[in-house]
Amino acid sequence: MKRNIAIAFLLLLLPSFSVVIAETFSINGKEIIIPEPEGFVRVTADMPGVVKIVQQMSDPMNDTLAYYIMEADVPTALAGEIPSLERTFLLKVNKQLRNITVGQNDFSKLKGITKSQNQQIFEDVRAQIPERMKRMSQGMSQEFNVDFAMNVSQMVPLEPHYEADNALAFSMYINYGVSAGEEEMEEIISATSTFLNAAGTVLFLYGYAPKNQLEWTREASMKWADNVMTSNPQPPAKSPDTSRFDWNEVIEKGLVGAIIGGLFALLLGVFSRFKRKKG
Repeated sequence: MKRNIAIAFLLLLLPSFSVVIAETFSINGKEIIIPEPEGFVRVTADMPGVVKIVQQMSDPMNDTLAYYIMEADVPTALAGEIPSLERTFLLKVNKQLRNITVGQNDFSKLKGITKSQNQQIFEDVRAQIPERMKRMSQGMSQEFNVDFAMNVSQMVPLEPHYEADNALAFSMYINYGVSAGEEEMEEIISATSTFLNAAGTVLFLYGYAPKNQLEWTREASMKWADNVMTSNPQPPAKSPDTSRFDWNEVIEKGLVGAIIGGLFALLLGVFSRFKRKKG
């Protein structure tokens, strides 16, 4: 609580300054340092309106480590209200990889498969999405006592645009539809996904914005990824155990994580309108 009050106070007094905080996550016996994306703040329990929806965005394949909103949205979130989010970031780790150390040799294989099979993997993921959206819709309907439905009508994957020794990024356009009661919204969101190897831990970094801000998601995601990589030791040259990796499956799970995360801002918009109408 004190941390968020301090951030909000600084933002009000010093609007021209950006408060950047690095947090430490304990993963696979290692301390992984994650600086917050520049100009963004991590969502915490002191933001109940936002947290309630975050908790419903369950991802059975990945663990959500952090969700980030713009500094300008912090006072509204701390007041328990739902801000109108346009730009957001999300940090996840794959459940199966969470306790596995991945060396540079195997991460290189992950990058190679992503580049060579990206389109086919997207097609495989596309077939999984309707059932996942149905399950999430049912959970949201029960939690908020409203007839709720989500769908993904189209995904347009783009080729990888950024590569480093320990990172690979690619973007996509995702067409979402969400309804709650009589309120309906449809929007195309631009998303950039970054697979990153920090000290042997593979992380998924996601950046989201409106359709016409694709370049922003790429540039801001690259800056964030660079900050994460420079904040942590290099991964080992080789993985201790190479027999447990199915990289196609890992990539699919990373894509599913991106699609689920992209729904968040749209959900907030629908529930904000729904709440105002009921009030």
